[in-house]
Amino acid sequence: MNKRTFFIFAFAIALIAPVLTASPAGATPWINGDYLARWVFWGLRHQVAPSDDYKMFPYRTIDNAPPAYQFPRAPAAGAIPVEVEYKDGDAIKRVALDELLESTGTHAFIVTKDGKLLDERYLNGYQRDSICISRSVAKSFTSALVGIAIDEGFIKSVDDPIINYLPELKDRGFDAITIRNLLTMGSGIRYRISSLPWDEDALYYFYPNLRNLLLSDMEVAEPPGNAFHYTDYNVGLLAIIVERTTHRTVSEYLQEKIWKPIGMEYPATWSLDSVQDGLELTHVALNARAIDYAKFGQLYLDKGNWNGRQIISERWVTESTAPDPNDHRRWETYPQWADAGGYYKYFWWGNSRGADYSFEAIGRWGQFIFVAPRANVVIVRTAGNLGLDIEQWSQVFQYIANFVSHGEQSGGAARIDALLKQAGSKD
Repeated sequence: MNKRTFFIFAFAIALIAPVLTASPAGATPWINGDYLARWVFWGLRHQVAPSDDYKMFPYRTIDNAPPAYQFPRAPAAGAIPVEVEYKDGDAIKRVALDELLESTGTHAFIVTKDGKLLDERYLNGYQRDSICISRSVAKSFTSALVGIAIDEGFIKSVDDPIINYLPELKDRGFDAITIRNLLTMGSGIRYRISSLPWDEDALYYFYPNLRNLLLSDMEVAEPPGNAFHYTDYNVGLLAIIVERTTHRTVSEYLQEKIWKPIGMEYPATWSLDSVQDGLELTHVALNARAIDYAKFGQLYLDKGNWNGRQIISERWVTESTAPDPNDHRRWETYPQWADAGGYYKYFWWGNSRGADYSFEAIGRWGQFIFVAPRANVVIVRTAGNLGLDIEQWSQVFQYIANFVSHGEQSGGAARIDALLKQAGSKD
C-alpha cells in the first residue's frame, strides 16, 4: 500500500473506530480498539520513519558479555571492487559501489573474507553504534534458536507435529502441520500479505496479544507441504514452542546461546507485542548493530563453530541453508525468487549455482546478511529502503564475493565477464 492510500484508509478507520470497537470483543481480531489505534497512529509513524519502528514497541534487552569479539582487519587496498554489476532487464548495469550504496538509502555495509574485515562503512547519518532494524532478518535468528533447542533435546525433531507443543491447536485442522512445515513456509495457514487492517500481515505486526491471535484466530487454507506461502504466523508459533520447551523467553535464549558466547559488541533489543503479553516479534523486530549481524553471518559461514566452540550444530546449519533437490513445491508468494533459481530453507533464502550456493537472511526494506561459503565471504547491508530488487542485490553481493575471492590479479574485461556469469545473473 502506498503512503497516500494508507493515509486515506487511516483517516477512514479513525472515523469509524468507535463504532467498530463497540462490537462484541470476540467478533474478529481486527475489531480491537488497541489494535486499531496502533494501526492508525503507529502506522502513520511507520510510513514516515520505518527505520525507527523499534522506538514504538516495548522490548526485552539482550545483553552482551565483554570483551567483544573484533574482526581482524585485512589489508584494504584493492580488496573491494570500485564498481559492481547486476542485471537490469535484459541489460547489464554497471555502477560505482559508493554511488549505489548512497543512492539506495544504505545505512551500513560490511564485507568479511576469511573471517577478516575487508570493508565497513556507514552512510546516511548512521554510525557503528547505530541501531539497525532487522525486519525479516530476525527470522534467521529464530531459526537458529529452534536448531539449538533441537540440539539440546528440548524439541525432539523438525518432523514433530506442532500440536505436540501447542495442544490448543489440536482437532482444529492443524494436526498435520510439522515444525518443518513452519520452517519452510509450507504450513498452509492462511496469511494475506497486505497492510490493510483486516489482513494477517498488518495484524501480526500491530496486534497487542499475538499469543491469542496465534492460538485462537488462525485458519488453515490448504494442506501443509503443498506450496511455498510466506507466512509470519509460522515464526510466532515457533517462538511459543521455543519458550515452552526451553522455559526461557526467546530473548533470554538468544542472549545465553548466541549473543554472549560469540562476543557481540553491543546489547540488542527484541521488540514485544505488548508488555502484558510479552511475546517477541520474532519475525521482524530484532534491533541490533550491523557489526553484530556480521558475526551471526560468520557463525553460519563457519557451520555453527565460533573459535573452536560449536554454538549451533553443523548438521543444523547445513540442513537450514543448503539446497534441497527434493523440494518441488509451487510458489504462491515471491515466485520471482524461484523463477531466478532460488530456494528457501528454514528462514534462509538461497541461490544455487551448480555445486556452489549462497544463502541470505533478508528483511523487507533491504536488510541482508549474505553468506557465500565457497568464497568464504559474509556481506551485511542494512537500510530503510530496498533501492534495488532483492534479486539484483543478490547479484551485487555475489559479484563482490567473487571479486574478493578471485583477487585483483585476474583483472581485465575477461575477469569482469567471468565474475558476472558467476554472480547469479539468471535468465
